[in-house]
Amino acid sequence: MGLRQARLADEMRDVLAATFTGGQLSDPRVAGVTITAVKLSADLQLATVYFRIYGEGPERTAPDAAAGLKSATGFLRRVLADAFDIRRVPNLRFFYDESIERGSKIESLLAQI
Repeated sequence: MGLRQARLADEMRDVLAATFTGGQLSDPRVAGVTITAVKLSADLQLATVYFRIYGEGPERTAPDAAAGLKSATGFLRRVLADAFDIRRVPNLRFFYDESIERGSKIESLLAQI
């Protein structure tokens, strides 16, 4: 990833995270969602957004949160368009960030050795 891509991805993560913590989304499916990372394609047309869910509750599952994020994509792209002076706002794809679970699994396997 180039320097411009990395810098823009970090700024997009910050703007999206502020949108979630600022209470601008009223969908209960995205309650407790935290943006962990954004990765941009080389042509800056596609942004892969990784998220985690914090808190307890039956409505807080990764597929439900992904559906809520997908339904809010238009609003989130508008927020990004207002925040950045770029030619085209990238399309957003949302994926659950499983890095913590993978890390704890690796640690438990190493502890067994």
